[in-house]
Amino acid sequence: MSLILSGTDGLSDVDGSASTPAIRGTDANTGIFFPAADTIAFAEGGAEVVRIDSSGNVGIGTSSPDSKLHVKSTVDNTTNGLTLEYDVGTAYKSRVFTRGNNLNISADTGNTGGGILFLTAGGTERASITSGGTVLLGTTSTSSFDAGFRANPTGTGGSMQVALSTTGGGTPFLLNTTADTNIINFYRSSTNVGTISVTTSSTSYNTSSDYRLKENVAPMTGALAKVAQLKPVTYTWKSTGETSQGFIAHELQAVVPDCVTGEKDGVDEEGNPVHQGIDTSFLVATLTAAIQELKAIVDAQAIEIAELKAK
Repeated sequence: MSLILSGTDGLSDVDGSASTPAIRGTDANTGIFFPAADTIAFAEGGAEVVRIDSSGNVGIGTSSPDSKLHVKSTVDNTTNGLTLEYDVGTAYKSRVFTRGNNLNISADTGNTGGGILFLTAGGTERASITSGGTVLLGTTSTSSFDAGFRANPTGTGGSMQVALSTTGGGTPFLLNTTADTNIINFYRSSTNVGTISVTTSSTSYNTSSDYRLKENVAPMTGALAKVAQLKPVTYTWKSTGETSQGFIAHELQAVVPDCVTGEKDGVDEEGNPVHQGIDTSFLVATLTAAIQELKAIVDAQAIEIAELKAK
């Protein structure tokens, strides 16, 4: 091996290797070497740790970088990727690393978790994951009443809360399919209890009703008497002043409980009203049975009238 040292070329004609770098300090196996044309490599302890190849790609932990920065590790933990640190007296660190086949992004301040922001041109925040695990899209607010999308995994009772809201008059939630199929499935304890299905021209809101799910099936009786107890009313909505018609929830609940959810005068843990709701589709069976009972009465009366006329 020849060594050329000149004022024109500097130190040249010495490539070295990982075990014997061409440029090194007092540590004989740590320094810089040149494994190929237009390639620079760095060695520590006799092993290559960094390479800049002829394409300008930088490899850390690999001698074959396939991108401008390629980081490879044989250790499956948070130290096998990139760490970005912002230190203003307190070190704020964010990490990007792989674990198995997964890409992991970690934002932390010491042992305290931080949020992850996604920005577009001009540094405008478009999406984020808060330190509490709430996913925000198109909004920076965690309020359910501000425009945007948010998903909160720590809702009441440990449930998943999803809020969609718009203030611009657009459609807050849109589902699209090119097939006649269920577009939403509803499950209770892993059992399907309802669907929303669509066809080319219609939408159906379905609740479980298969005969195989039922027992003790019997004809409905007393439906006409129930209908007589119903109290249909007209009313005005407090929020808008608009007039409408229907039922008062707790009054309907007293006659056909299946139609109503919630309790009269219900409140949450903070004392806020939890309003009752009505699903009038559960009245269909009662109204159908009442019509049949009424028809039976009318048919019987028609026979009696016919017999009287015949006398």
